[in-house]
Amino acid sequence: MRLKNQMRIKNFLFLFCFLFAAASSFPQIERETRAVWIATNFHLDWPPQTLNQEKQKKALTEILDNIKSKNLNTVYFQVRSNGTVLFKSSFDPFSSYITGELNGNASYDPLQFAVEEAHKRGLEIHAWVNVVRCFNGTESKVLNNPNHISKRKPEWVVEDVRDGQRSLWLDPGLPEVREYLSDMIAEMVRNYDIDGVHLDYIRYPGKNFDDEFSYSVHGAGLSRDEFRRKNITDLVELINKKIRAVKHYIKLGAAPIGIYKNNIGTTGWEGYYEVYQDSREWLKRGIVDYLAPQIYWGFQDNPRFALVAKDWQENSSGRSIVLGIGAYKPSVKPDMDRMIQFARSINANGVSFFRYENIKDVHFAPFNYKTYPASMPWLDGIYPDPPSELAIRKTGTQENSYSLSWRSVAMKSQSDTLRYIALYNLPASNSELLSDYLFDVIPAELSSVNIAIDKPKRVNYFFTLKSVSKLWNESIESSNVVSVKMGELYDISKLDDYTDKPALLKEEKRPLQILLHAKEKEKIQVSVLTDDGKEISLTENILPGKNVVSLPPKIEQFKSINILCKSSGRRFELKQ
Repeated sequence: MRLKNQMRIKNFLFLFCFLFAAASSFPQIERETRAVWIATNFHLDWPPQTLNQEKQKKALTEILDNIKSKNLNTVYFQVRSNGTVLFKSSFDPFSSYITGELNGNASYDPLQFAVEEAHKRGLEIHAWVNVVRCFNGTESKVLNNPNHISKRKPEWVVEDVRDGQRSLWLDPGLPEVREYLSDMIAEMVRNYDIDGVHLDYIRYPGKNFDDEFSYSVHGAGLSRDEFRRKNITDLVELINKKIRAVKHYIKLGAAPIGIYKNNIGTTGWEGYYEVYQDSREWLKRGIVDYLAPQIYWGFQDNPRFALVAKDWQENSSGRSIVLGIGAYKPSVKPDMDRMIQFARSINANGVSFFRYENIKDVHFAPFNYKTYPASMPWLDGIYPDPPSELAIRKTGTQENSYSLSWRSVAMKSQSDTLRYIALYNLPASNSELLSDYLFDVIPAELSSVNIAIDKPKRVNYFFTLKSVSKLWNESIESSNVVSVKMGELYDISKLDDYTDKPALLKEEKRPLQILLHAKEKEKIQVSVLTDDGKEISLTENILPGKNVVSLPPKIEQFKSINILCKSSGRRFELKQ
């Protein structure tokens, strides 16, 4: 190995091994939906049990920060439950969860706030609506309020009692009920910059449902089962028609129960026969863009997760299938990484976790990079023009703090609009823009952003931008590339590129450092056995290109350094 141009670096100790940034066991996925349900009914995930509205807002931003940190990209945010809503509506009363009173005077609009904060973080947000069920539980002040739908339109409501639990459901066999629900959702779409509508409880409660009046008036010769399935399908189709008339690019999805029809290895509560969800018909007609079936079982449960998931994907009719994962179940939680991999193996479009509280402390190893939600090409989005005049300058007094600025061209069409700026961090100035180099997603209304490289691991950083539409279509071209050379690593940058061997560096007045060239992202654990027999460990994420991993300053002499690649499981040892 040649060591030219390194006169300013003293006392080097080079120890070589094969490049350990091996191919990850979790391959790069171009696009996939990584979603989570945020439940607001009964304060399950949000809002917290407080009427302090600033604390409520802070709690939601912390949830969204955590979701972003996990490299998820989609939020199903519950906005209607028990016949109350978390947005301004002329149809249903405002939830008591914010002010303590139904239709209370809140200082903020929860859905508006959630949309703005999600988009700041590059997260897609779908308004999750409990559709047909309009009450369950024991919140008597909600049920007894004169503004509740059961009091305003008692003739629309059917009581259902199962296993001693009472709930209220709107009768979807009444055309006026279907109009009411679809108009309410269309109004919400018109007034809020949501990315999608997510339908839940878009079904009957079960076979024992008192719809004698609606069936006798509107049955039109159909059997009771056919009548009910048609009512639910007609409701989905009507919602689709009305929101498309308002905003063509809104994604419409639903969360049907886990089993469509029983099959070998997939027996249980059937959507088609028990609750009249003909969700395969919705897919065939193209009246939904995606389904997130509630496949809340494990690989060894009965029914089996793998068999149910495969059945949904094989009958998708070209639409998007996002596998719903029951993160709350002990039989499921340990296998969630494996379920993500299984979803990829059957070409499903992603996964969604029920619910936030059950994953807030979970790290998903397969999500070791950012990616966009699954593509829906039938929505016919635009490809915006790229940003231009990207510039970078050092800013502030903090070391390695920079400001990026650029110019964007605003674009709108009937089917799409400019939504984000994608910031890429490249290993070299001429690198191909691969999705695993995606560094951050920035709201399109911004024309600058500050970044801080607190603990630089690379000598050179190269940045470029692409424009991204609301439907996640990137500009064909990118902006110009700007670069940053880490000042404190300037001397190391003069060394040759080691394409296949890392090096241990020892320099006066600096801690020991490992210099390595990685081909892709990897998480490594470094364990140092010191001369006095103590073991010191640290974990680092390394990036494509040159990386510098600094050991703790107190380490001067050592017996060995062991390196574990967390994703691939490969191990390496350096000895003094």
